[in-house]
Amino acid sequence: MLRDARTLAPGVELTADLCIVGAGAAGITLARRLSGRGLRVLVLESGSFEIEAQHQALYAGTMSGLGGWTLDDHRWRLFGGSTARWGGFCMPLRPGDFTARDHIPGSGWPITFGDLEPSYRLASQGLEIGDFEYDAAVLAAADDLPLIEGSGRLETHVFRFSPPTRMGPRHRAELAAADDVEVQMWANAIDIVLDDGLARVDHLLCATLDGARFTVAADRYVLAMGGLENARLLLASGSQIDGGVAGSSGLVGAYFMEHPHLYSSAMWVEPGALDARFYGPHPTGEAVAGRRIEVCGVLALSEETRDSERLPHITAFLEEAPLDGGATGSIPAAAVSVLARRAGRARLFGLTIRAEQTPTRESAVSLSDERDALGMPRLDLRWVVSDGDRIAYARAMEILGAELAAAGLGRLWTPVDQLGRFDHPIRPGGHHMGTVRMHADPARGVVDASCRTHDVDNLYVAGSAVFTTGGAANPTLTLVALAERLAAHLIEETA
Repeated sequence: MLRDARTLAPGVELTADLCIVGAGAAGITLARRLSGRGLRVLVLESGSFEIEAQHQALYAGTMSGLGGWTLDDHRWRLFGGSTARWGGFCMPLRPGDFTARDHIPGSGWPITFGDLEPSYRLASQGLEIGDFEYDAAVLAAADDLPLIEGSGRLETHVFRFSPPTRMGPRHRAELAAADDVEVQMWANAIDIVLDDGLARVDHLLCATLDGARFTVAADRYVLAMGGLENARLLLASGSQIDGGVAGSSGLVGAYFMEHPHLYSSAMWVEPGALDARFYGPHPTGEAVAGRRIEVCGVLALSEETRDSERLPHITAFLEEAPLDGGATGSIPAAAVSVLARRAGRARLFGLTIRAEQTPTRESAVSLSDERDALGMPRLDLRWVVSDGDRIAYARAMEILGAELAAAGLGRLWTPVDQLGRFDHPIRPGGHHMGTVRMHADPARGVVDASCRTHDVDNLYVAGSAVFTTGGAANPTLTLVALAERLAAHLIEETA
């Protein structure tokens, strides 16, 4: 059922077995999986079915760290959330991304890749990306395409492409027809009110933009508002506890991570003999609903190399450019002139780097003094990418270039400054992770392995906010997998 919260009687209390705050990728996945399970599910969605300026303005905030974007970029306040605009890139985290790595402070999820793999398979169905097959050798052999190979330090990882699935339009009719799921549109949770013991959520205070107020009382609650808004609501709910709800660790809002994107940064001149078709988006033999599934290979370093060199994870996406077209980036001008004259069949590839960001407490969201139209404190984001990460990205590209050269595949130029840092503008990917991080130790995380907050028994968090580390894979597939896993946990808990 779809309802309009603006028509509710003032001060009414809505009740449910489970309340989900947010109808984006995670929230809709949860609602669909919990329907038909004997639960009354209430979903609160702030926005409309289309992007509307007054709702989008609630996202505005300030940037006190690395800039280049604004807080109302890359996320969309409507039914379906940011799947309304996402590009469809899907890749799971690697098994090693879940492990504790001594060169990545704060690393080590309380779950393993194996724990999440069944949910990854369900998420693959939900995002319409075909089989859960990411072995580059298997996929390349099926298409009779060669892989770029080095001495063993170089690997090919694979992205699969969703159509992309627009979760709102895709599942609107299904949820509208569900008699055990009620979606209240234009409904904003503005305060989490705990019971007298401060151990459980008693109710949510909610509001609409036209000034109406109402409450929601449920047995269990899931925050599914995205990597920034989940932390914002927890921090802003400070009427009973200084610093907000679920904040005994002091880590709500901390460890914000993005995937630093370095677009067309390193430049690779290849002699011209390489068949690089696997490294551009191309159709496979698989099909979902009559649509051919596309995949794309990206270059990466092996886990053994990353660990021995103490490097974060990076992937490099290839994009061909003309040698004489001015897109030569970090290649010295004299070298470009020589290459252009002698190239013959040589080709130029610009490499776009998607990099793992090492978690750091200094990269964080906090509340500002400014308030939005609902009276909620706006966010300030201090996005910090350390010099150590920039040096590590340069070293990773040095190794990648050495592997290409040793294989007779040309030369790679990487922009590096005098301090050894990757010297190229860092851009965001719209991947907001880590502000409500998962950890087994309540002193080192906000939620446990089941996504339940350590401090509040009946409060859960869904989405990329719970990521302990971000790897180098776009987060949508993993956050949907985590939502699938959380749905299974909630169902088991109910039985």
